[in-house]
Amino acid sequence: MAFMNIFRLIIFLLFLPVMGHTTEDLKYSYAHDSLGDSDDAEGDVTFRTHQDNGVMYEYAHVNIKWKGGFFKSSITDDFIQKKEIKNGLVLYDIVEGDQKKGYSVFARHIDVKNYPVGFETKKIIKDEDRHPAFSDYDWIFKFKAESVVNIEINGQIRQAIYTKLWGSRPTSTTNCQSLPSRGFSTSTGEIYVETWFDLEDSSLLKQVFTKYGCIPSRIIVSKETWILNN
Repeated sequence: MAFMNIFRLIIFLLFLPVMGHTTEDLKYSYAHDSLGDSDDAEGDVTFRTHQDNGVMYEYAHVNIKWKGGFFKSSITDDFIQKKEIKNGLVLYDIVEGDQKKGYSVFARHIDVKNYPVGFETKKIIKDEDRHPAFSDYDWIFKFKAESVVNIEINGQIRQAIYTKLWGSRPTSTTNCQSLPSRGFSTSTGEIYVETWFDLEDSSLLKQVFTKYGCIPSRIIVSKETWILNN
């Protein structure tokens, strides 16, 4: 299986540039912390955008190693997802095949000029029809462009716009029930996403995507941290 993934990646890298307009790769380090198991996954995700017949696609190559977990053994997630790009404040997961949950990311394709400091909105695009949490119709969101800050990325100081996204859904939905034996749910009932976007080219520089259990537990289910490596 790993050999086939490597083979597909090589073919993709060799032939994609001649198929249409392609941008340079953006590579992010990825770290995952979950309830009761910190630093349980780390690795990287490489993104490439490609235009085919007038449609822009995002290719995401995931290479993330999970440590421990249910089987108490190391497992590496290694796959490529092709997804049509939707610009703006889009919430989605990078998933393999028909999986429902994957690696959550927010607003990777925006133009920062459209979101000046002080901008606020409740209109968030959920590109997740299959997701057991984000497909819920009861979500309430609030996004705000907070401030212009300096952030260090790979030893370089970059000027960025710092934004916050908060989202919540009621505990009464069928997908967000508390566990009687534990008093809380590990199903995502609230999210808090901090993102730093480059003021010059709008690229996502860093993102901390925290998921909480159903309100009012405020128990952290997971935290995903993305940092641009190039």
